Amino acid sequence: MTDIPASRRLRLASPAGWTTVLTTAALLIHTTLTAGVFLDVRYVLAALRTTGADGLSPSEIFAHRPFFYRWLIAGIDSATGGSNTVREALMRLIGLVLCVGAGLLLHRALRRRLPERDAVLVAGLTALTLAFAPVIDYLQPEWFAIVFATVGIAAALGVPGRFRAVALAALPLGLAVLMKYSTAGTAAMALLVVFALDRVRGLLLAAGTAVAAGLLFAVSAWSGSRELQWLRDMPHINAHALGSEPVVVSDLLARTAAYLGDRITLTPVLALLPGALLLFAATLPTRRQRAEAVAVVLLLVVIGLAVVVYQGNWFAYHGESLPVVAAALTGLAIGRWYGRHGRPPLCLTALALLYGVLTPLLAQVRADVDTDVLAWLASAAALLAGAADLLLARGPRPRLVRVPVALSVLALVVCLAATVWPTSGVRVVQGRIVTTNAELKVQARSAQAAAAQVDAQLPDGVPVLYLSFGQQAYYIGHPTACRYPFPTFFNVPKQLTDVPALTSTRENVRCITQDHPAAYAVYQPSWLSLGVIDPRIAAAIRDTYACPKAEGRQLVVCPLR
Repeated sequence: MTDIPASRRLRLASPAGWTTVLTTAALLIHTTLTAGVFLDVRYVLAALRTTGADGLSPSEIFAHRPFFYRWLIAGIDSATGGSNTVREALMRLIGLVLCVGAGLLLHRALRRRLPERDAVLVAGLTALTLAFAPVIDYLQPEWFAIVFATVGIAAALGVPGRFRAVALAALPLGLAVLMKYSTAGTAAMALLVVFALDRVRGLLLAAGTAVAAGLLFAVSAWSGSRELQWLRDMPHINAHALGSEPVVVSDLLARTAAYLGDRITLTPVLALLPGALLLFAATLPTRRQRAEAVAVVLLLVVIGLAVVVYQGNWFAYHGESLPVVAAALTGLAIGRWYGRHGRPPLCLTALALLYGVLTPLLAQVRADVDTDVLAWLASAAALLAGAADLLLARGPRPRLVRVPVALSVLALVVCLAATVWPTSGVRVVQGRIVTTNAELKVQARSAQAAAAQVDAQLPDGVPVLYLSFGQQAYYIGHPTACRYPFPTFFNVPKQLTDVPALTSTRENVRCITQDHPAAYAVYQPSWLSLGVIDPRIAAAIRDTYACPKAEGRQLVVCPLR
């Protein structure tokens, strides 16, 4: 490799550079200390802690997450201590370390193939997108899958020797697949990136990833777990998965468009993708290269959306890969644009800053606006901004003050950090901001207060049967002897007539009907309505436990009959 000219390096030792670094550090510290983790992660933590207190290992329990994710979260949780607030902050800090590590590895690999500035921007913005991920994304299986995929890309592209590179990259990509099985889409996106840059390594890595994923799954199936059984049973409790009901293409496309609008509202950097793609393509010398670049980016978006559509729940975190693609592409476009024209694309930069400032304000007008419409308008504006930058570049070059690329990075940091403010939306559904970060904390405090009332009614350390969602058990903390700590297989409508016959459902029932059931059950009527679930299961619960009327309470304690 020849030395990269100094003019193409990214300067951070400047006022703009230091401002960017200090602002980024302050925002990361803020979100690490204050954001906490989402209730889905608390669900898994509660499953691990309550069953672990009764002697069950992560291999043995059902937490609606596969083997390797359970062990990963258990390992991170074991490295923390103190109150729940402190432990969550430490978990986020460990996540931040993983982001930095993945970003550094990616930078080291990319600098062998790109100018230094481009490598720093792509790797840095990839890491920052993960670090500033909304709380609904952070530490989820999809989030970890992207971390592993980033490491896999770095190994595949940065390690000398094709076979050595493939051998090292196959393991993290195999783990990316097994974070949640549906995260195979994330691994496929990583393979596409590698294939676009190195055809031979991409093909070899696809084969290596398939082998690694198969071997890792075999390990999970032979390690005291019931992964094969759960893999067979879980699709039966997802009534929304693609193919579970007739597909109406027009409705599916409309719902997909609405989901994209919701995801853009949550992470506005995604709106920059059309403009970034236009600018990146404009820096490529040939028509064929431009066509390939557009095809690769569109295919990445299609794969990212296909994962969401297939699962059919339209949860925001299922599309966590999309803003990462947008941020990395924007970084690459800015770097190449600066290398060609000596200045960043100012219109796109200004738009990124504007989105970062305005997004936290949307909650103030959420009753009056359809955020999906705004999101699509924001995407169109990014395309127009890219076109405006193209026109400015083709005109006569005015004598302007040199604009450092660090200011573009600062604008993107502000855009990425739109997720961390109290008024920023954390749940956006079909054009409406349902919950903000501040409201999510209020809900968590309410769950914690309800758990404290329950805990006051229970003898210290007594094992219980949880008939509640995991966030409540997270705050209660009493042990449970059931390998299904929260009866997910109960909590399905009685119209799903095949669910009661599942092995997992029968094992759930045995937690209630065994010879020596727990002396107390903790029941959450809003989560497990006995009038909605299968009548036979409801009858078994009523025959075993005497549950008082809720009378407005979130949780009730049910003594054994």
